[in-house]
Order: sequence, then C-alpha cells, then structure tokens
Amino acid sequence: MGHLAMLRSDEEYQLLQQRLDRLPTGAPDSPTFQAILRLLFSPEEAHIARHLPAFIALDELEERLGLPLDELDERLTTMARKGLVVDLHQDGQRFVVLAPVVIGFYEFTFMRTRDEAPMEELAHLFEHYFAEGALPKAIFRANTQIGRSMVREESLPDTPPAEVLDWERTSEVVRSARSVAVSLCPCRHHARLLGRGCDAPLRTCLSFNGGAEAMVRAGIAEPITNDEAMRIVEECKAAGLAQTADNVQQDVGYLCNCCGCCCGMMTSIKAFGIPNGIVSSNWLATADHERCRGCGRCVKACPVDAIHLELTHGKGLRRNWAVIDTRNWAVIDTERCLGCGVCHSACRYEAHAMVPRAERVEVPATTFDRIVTMAVERGKLGDLLLDQVQGWGPHALARVLHVLEQTPPARALVAIDPLRSVFLDALLGAAHRQLDAAPG
Repeated sequence: MGHLAMLRSDEEYQLLQQRLDRLPTGAPDSPTFQAILRLLFSPEEAHIARHLPAFIALDELEERLGLPLDELDERLTTMARKGLVVDLHQDGQRFVVLAPVVIGFYEFTFMRTRDEAPMEELAHLFEHYFAEGALPKAIFRANTQIGRSMVREESLPDTPPAEVLDWERTSEVVRSARSVAVSLCPCRHHARLLGRGCDAPLRTCLSFNGGAEAMVRAGIAEPITNDEAMRIVEECKAAGLAQTADNVQQDVGYLCNCCGCCCGMMTSIKAFGIPNGIVSSNWLATADHERCRGCGRCVKACPVDAIHLELTHGKGLRRNWAVIDTRNWAVIDTERCLGCGVCHSACRYEAHAMVPRAERVEVPATTFDRIVTMAVERGKLGDLLLDQVQGWGPHALARVLHVLEQTPPARALVAIDPLRSVFLDALLGAAHRQLDAAPG
C-alpha cells in the first residue's frame, strides 16, 4: 500500500483500536472489541482507518497514504457502504470522517439488514462489549453528551407562553431540514437480532442534511420528504417513544425515536447509574397529587425509570377541608428526568405537566463545538488537535480557543497543559512550510 508498509493484521487492529480510543467518545480495548473490529474491517481497511484524522479531504489523504487516487476512492466508497467512514461532499470536494463506535459504526451496522454481514454474531459481540461497561462509561463520563432530549411540544403549557427555541422543537428541526432520510432503529434492530426486541416501530431513525445525504449515498438510509418524517414522529409519539436529537443547536444531524428497553443510551442510564447520559430538555416533569390516581401508567411510560409510585403513609390529602384516604401517587426523580413529556401523554387524568427548569441547559452551538467540548471534558483535546492541527485553518483553531474560554477555569487548565507541545509543533511546522515555499 504505497510507502506505508502493512503490519501484521493483529497489529493493524490493535493500532486501529488505539486510534478510535483517541476520539472523544473513546473505544476501550477488550478481546470482544478486537473481535468486532476483525468482523467489520479487513486488514487493509483497518490500515486506512487508523491513518485517518477526524476529518480530511480525499486529496490530502491520498498524499498521506501514498495510494493512487482511484484505488483510494474505491476503498473508501466500500468502507462508507459498510458504515466504517462517513463520506461527505462540500463545495465540490470530498471529505472523509472516521466513524467512532457510537454514534458511528455501531449504528451504521444495524440501521439496515445486511445479508453479506454476520449480523447475529455482531449483535452478540456488541451486546457483550456494552455490558462490559467500559465503553458506556467512556462515552457518558462527563457533562456534554452526544444526544439531548426533545420535549413534546404538545406537553408544554399554553399560559404563560412557553419559551421554546427553534432547535428545541422537533417540528422545526424536521421541517427546516434541507434533506431527510430514514433507516431502521439500530437499537431495536440489534435487540431483535438477540431475540428480545420490543414491538415498537422499527423504521424510525431520522437523519438530516449532510449526514442524511451521506447515508443515502452509502445505502444506509433512504431519502424521504419532511412531511413523511413528521408522520413518522407522530406515529412514534403515539407508540410512546421519546425523541432524542443530536446535541447541537445548529444543523441538527439526527433524531432518534427511543424506547427505554432497547435504546443504548437509555439502557446505559439505568444499568450504570449515569443520569446525564442524555442531556435533558429545558423542561421538567411534575405530578399534581390532587389529580394523580396512582395508576402507574406514567411509571411504565417513562423510558429512564424517573417516576415511581410512593405511598402517602397515612399523611392524608386535604380537598375542600376533608381528609381523604391515603393512596399511591407519582413521584418524579428530578435528577433523572429527561424532560421528554412522555409521561404527560401517558396520563389519563392530566396530572402531569412540564415546567421550565430553574437553569437553562447548555447545548453546544455546532457539531464542532460539541466535539471540542467533549474532548476538553474527557481530557482528549490534545489527541483531537494532534489529529487535525495540520488540516485546520486559523478559524477552526480560533473556535477551539473560544470553547476553552467558555470552559470553567480548572477544566480549561487541565485541557491546556498537555497542549503546549502541540501548539509548538504546529507553529514550527508552519514555519518550516513557509521556509520551504520561500523563493531561493
């Protein structure tokens, strides 16, 4: 493969794992993960993938790998169809993004049926890898997450007028997208391959804009209209599913319709005690104990077990100065509540309402900001810059500094300390390039 000699295949897979682990969401090593990599990547694909920065133009990658452009184009097209990389087109140029494990090649593997792939074996391996716990803890170990909860607009109060921004509205996210695609829900498809999937709708995973276009090109998703996407959302709401979106304000990339029994993020919240695994909406569920009948429908409906029934223990309730019998009522765990509004839809007695949270939830403006913030919080900003510093221009580096300026001082200092040599290397590299380009 050009001037980059192939190592033994076991070394290629080990180096690929290390490369994936440098991404903000991580990829902890284990024999199970090595088995997953061997099923998904050929040794040649592992070799290419481990040399990919997070984002690179095809012509730059050609120079880095020393492969003829037509051969590289063919290999990357195959890898995109397998869901191992994301193939983006912008301003007439082709870019390649290395897919992380989550959200990445796990989802892309199970978003469609694949006769050519050992799907059941992959399903069992991923199930075991997630159950080991290292990956969920790596993904969700800080405050900024990959997904955020979308509140059901119909659950919001009419008076006083609810302040809901466009990026908080599922309807606005769907209707404003320039491109929309749909695929199978990877989590429910994965669970069904294991023989334990629920009966919720399967064709429900929505992608938008550039991500949708890339997934359609790769055959992972099919294009649909904005109106069809809204019909899917309404069907999912009727089925009791919660909406989880890309944790950004601008150019939202996806919208999941999640069940608490199959969704990887929601099951991790419950299995590993990670209440912030999905960023909550700016709303919080409440229960009116004058209206609540203790029927338990909200308990069953809540996808993250944030509601339980509690006995009043003889305290009694007063209505018109008469003490009525003690009974069960719904109690909300405010730390775990996603603010999704599913309980409001499930309640027959109008006992559940949504109220604004005391403090607004911070949501990154763009995907770039989210990735940088996640890298800062997880101590991986140095890895991110080492991967990208040669390809990023001054505007991108300025955005990194802007994110650092918005970061709490202690956390920013931890992130900055290992970066001194990164910036020094970048400055020296730029100086050498200028000297090489100077005449004479």
